[in-house]
Amino acid sequence: MKRRTFIKLSAVSAAGMVLPLQLEGDVAAAARLKPSTLITPNADFYILQIGEPAELDAAAWRLVITGLSEKRIPPLRLEDITAMASVTAMRTLKCIGDPIGTEQMSNAVWKGIRLRDLLEKVGPTPEVKVVVFRCADGYHTAIPLEDAMREDTLLAYEMNGEPLPTEHGFPIRLLNPGHYGTKNPKWIMNIQLAKEHESYWEKRGWDPIANVKLATMIGTPSEGEAIPGGKVYTVSGAAFDAGNHGGIKKVEVSIDYGQTWEEAEIWAKDTPLAWVLWKWNWQVPEKSEPVEIYARATGNSGVTQDEIGIQVEPVGATGYHMIDAAIVMP
Repeated sequence: MKRRTFIKLSAVSAAGMVLPLQLEGDVAAAARLKPSTLITPNADFYILQIGEPAELDAAAWRLVITGLSEKRIPPLRLEDITAMASVTAMRTLKCIGDPIGTEQMSNAVWKGIRLRDLLEKVGPTPEVKVVVFRCADGYHTAIPLEDAMREDTLLAYEMNGEPLPTEHGFPIRLLNPGHYGTKNPKWIMNIQLAKEHESYWEKRGWDPIANVKLATMIGTPSEGEAIPGGKVYTVSGAAFDAGNHGGIKKVEVSIDYGQTWEEAEIWAKDTPLAWVLWKWNWQVPEKSEPVEIYARATGNSGVTQDEIGIQVEPVGATGYHMIDAAIVMP
């Protein structure tokens, strides 16, 4: 008898509650998928910053809120923040500079506070247009005040049930849904309420809004992989739109240069703010030949990725992810 396991996931009910969900699956089969788990372990979560990670002492760290506010509050200790009403949520982060199909995209369960709960303690004045984040590594960025006041914009202090690892922003980082990692700063030291701000990457010509585009990644097969002919091979990967197209409706795979498409199975998902994982079982032909494998996603808005990417409101889509592989016979 094959060894089997229950893969623990979570789902969101119509009432907005996070509910447990279990999928029965074969251990060996799940291990062949990539990603193989809905939650990325902390050790495998992608890391990117402008320099070395900032190593901060929790006992000495303080968060200072400055700028255009109705009142001032003393610098906040970490324990002041963790004592506030907390929120636990699953979120995927993706790098703005991530070439199509590479792996600077990961998913975790985070715990923190709503940013608006903190800002309401000081009261932004009517002149405030942006909220600026200044970080211990010298990085700085800003988001619109209306984004900062959204219910799902968080200051996170835990990641997958553990205190934020140093490389992921200990003790506090921002989770700004719908936006690439440039707008989710780490090692926050100062929050400033301002009329305007030119952020670190905007000064260097990068997109000042940084909305996540509809994207799909093929995890298996890898580039150049030899695929056994005459057998069933599972093509797998992830798709993500950060909720900018209402979440992922479906993923499709093509092995004939995009002439026909087969719908993949979405085998793991949570909220539109987290990626979906998909798989497609392919009966591989019994002949040796090169093959190109394409994957594309369609959002709940109706937008579907095309070969070169598309520009539509509110935010576009990347081009297909394509993998070159080879069918080989024994």
